[in-house]
Amino acid sequence: MKRIPLLLAALGVVSAAAYAAPELRVTSIGQTLAVENTSGAQNIGEAVQFVNKLGLAYEDWTFNFLARKTWSASTNEWKDTNNKVHKGFESTNHRMEIVATRSFGDYSAALKWRAQKDYDRLQVPVSYKFGMFSGNIAPGYQFNNTTGGQDAFFMDGEPLQVKLGPVQLAYFLEYVKYTGDAKGTDTAHDYKNQIRLRGTLYSTEDYRIGAEYRYQFLHDVELGNGKQGVENNRHIAILNAAYNLTENLTIDGYYQYEFNKYDEHDVAPKADDYYGELGFGWTYKF
Repeated sequence: MKRIPLLLAALGVVSAAAYAAPELRVTSIGQTLAVENTSGAQNIGEAVQFVNKLGLAYEDWTFNFLARKTWSASTNEWKDTNNKVHKGFESTNHRMEIVATRSFGDYSAALKWRAQKDYDRLQVPVSYKFGMFSGNIAPGYQFNNTTGGQDAFFMDGEPLQVKLGPVQLAYFLEYVKYTGDAKGTDTAHDYKNQIRLRGTLYSTEDYRIGAEYRYQFLHDVELGNGKQGVENNRHIAILNAAYNLTENLTIDGYYQYEFNKYDEHDVAPKADDYYGELGFGWTYKF
């Protein structure tokens, strides 16, 4: 009879341990609908994006999943390079993205995988935070899926961010170095630099309006023949807003406008143009 209390005690210990064990939990879900418009693209017209997002957590790990579908939307008929006629909504691209991040206090390291129509990309993002200073950078490798396309070493991120009250100043860079021997007007490398200024314009407990300005400078494009390609000294303005409907549910929106100012070197001139993007979405946090 003495075995029964001992057995019950053992089961109680095992049950308590199992209950206290870490578990994988859902932290957030969300969706975004965005519409793009590029000047001078009468053939393609606006592009529509639908994004689904999922966040998970396990101990010091976080996992973020993204699935995006893109369609072209045009009321006018247009022909592609194969002389095929297009009109209306057509599927043009997709994106699947998985990011697994491990936190180490003020530092973090991650593994990021992106797959879409023209390329797959594997990156190792790292980040840090030290008082008013923070930053992130994500070196990696890009596998191109287009005919004749070259793979590339890829890196992007904001290695330096400085926060002063509600304002943050950041430096952004993006570097693409194609592998193999680039020939003729094929791009050998593409190096972009941006200064970004972002901050909160107005906020309450449930409402926030923010803005961001980006200026791209020192854009360097080297072609396979050793000549310099088209450089884009773009200006980007972003206005965003968010509202907490409940403690867990937030709706948000943004508008992004880009003015592209091209500087030609050893190639044919390219007319300046613009790009606009309007998006609305929601996020539910658990």
